Amino acid sequence: MDFTTFSARSRYAAQINAGYSARLAGTRLSDNPHMVWVDGQVLPMGEKALAWQHGWRQADRDEKRRGGAR
Repeated sequence: MDFTTFSARSRYAAQINAGYSARLAGTRLSDNPHMVWVDGQVLPMGEKALAWQHGWRQADRDEKRRGGAR
């Protein structure tokens, strides 16, 4: 899913923002609250999990662009 489109960003704004904030707070990518684990394996991620991951990765890119944590 393309989370750079306006419609996707609007629909999943809460998950994208939560992922972004989680990254800034030091939460690991694997701590995505929308991922489903069964017997130690991650099931295919739904759109909410992917949106959270998109926000997390965007924060990671933004932080690296600024030269790291402040």
